Amino acid sequence: MKILKKMIPCSKYLSESIVEGVCILCNSKNIIDDKCLDCGTSNIPLFYLERKVNIKKHILKMSFSLSDAQKEASSFFLSHYKNRSAAFLNAVCGSGKTEVMYETILCSLNSGEKPLIAIPRKEIVRELYYRLKNVFPNTVIKYLDGENHDDNADLILSTVHQLINYKDEFDLIILDEADAFPYANNDFLKRLVQKALKKNGILFKMSATEKEFIEDDRYTMNRRYHGRNLSMPIFYKMKSKYVTSSNEFKEILNTNRKVIIYVSSVHKAEELSDELGCECCTSKNARTDEIINSFKKNNDKLLVSTTILERGITIKNLDCIIYDASETVFTHQTIIQICGRVGRSYDDPFGNIYIFFEKNSFKFDLVKSYIKRMNES
Repeated sequence: MKILKKMIPCSKYLSESIVEGVCILCNSKNIIDDKCLDCGTSNIPLFYLERKVNIKKHILKMSFSLSDAQKEASSFFLSHYKNRSAAFLNAVCGSGKTEVMYETILCSLNSGEKPLIAIPRKEIVRELYYRLKNVFPNTVIKYLDGENHDDNADLILSTVHQLINYKDEFDLIILDEADAFPYANNDFLKRLVQKALKKNGILFKMSATEKEFIEDDRYTMNRRYHGRNLSMPIFYKMKSKYVTSSNEFKEILNTNRKVIIYVSSVHKAEELSDELGCECCTSKNARTDEIINSFKKNNDKLLVSTTILERGITIKNLDCIIYDASETVFTHQTIIQICGRVGRSYDDPFGNIYIFFEKNSFKFDLVKSYIKRMNES
């Protein structure tokens, strides 16, 4: 018998997983022979257990002050939270989207509610967990990423996929990177978010780029929290497929700055990291967390990565290279996100992005147009 935790607030309730042609795990109607074709669940009994809230005083402890734009955005979302209405934060990379939500999260916690921050990718979930532990020192925070399943916490951070284990559970869901793979254009994952949200719950979405129009009331932040411009990428037309032998590539690496080289596939990442004698981060590498932490803290200057690190990481003194930008995996939204990895701190507000491409593309014009528009606003 499969036992799933935390779906309906009743510790003794027993139900079938498919009710009247609907899978109660993912709300799918794609059922054949008592099996859900979307999440793979067969019609087996499920136990539902309640996750209780411990009422206590939560505090917010920040080592910095919000910018004026962040304060305005924070008030905007706190007002929508109190009015129980959805909203969307459209903000450039490095503007401090998560910090804008701190006051609302604190209010939800001190109201005895169950808040959750949902993020499409598990690497960013873990990154955020370490940041928030110091910001909410009296709050028990846990993260769910498919490997960790302990949700005995006041505040939960989770990948969207893990929301399959919840129904009518959360009073507030903050969905970060709403345009990111695998959430964007994925009806299955959108159903999981709606299922996990209480009937009177509030959903806030955040993103720097927008792949599909979001109708919710929105607040836009066009500037980074330190007020400096986004860096405009430098484009290089590849004269041959051997980019590493080019003078431009060698000069980029011959600096005192850290460099992440983004490539379009796991195979290319492994191949290039072997050539350059450095580590690589991919979805197939079980040491990705360890590698990122080492790259941040140690003297390692070079790292190769797939788009797994396009979002959510902040590293000082960083430049970025997109090695084969003509490949379709590098959409203009992805390139914008990679550009947003540099210049994210007061101490290092500028950084360089180098884009090597074989064939020119309209997406490069979209990237330049976006950055120019944000910098001029």
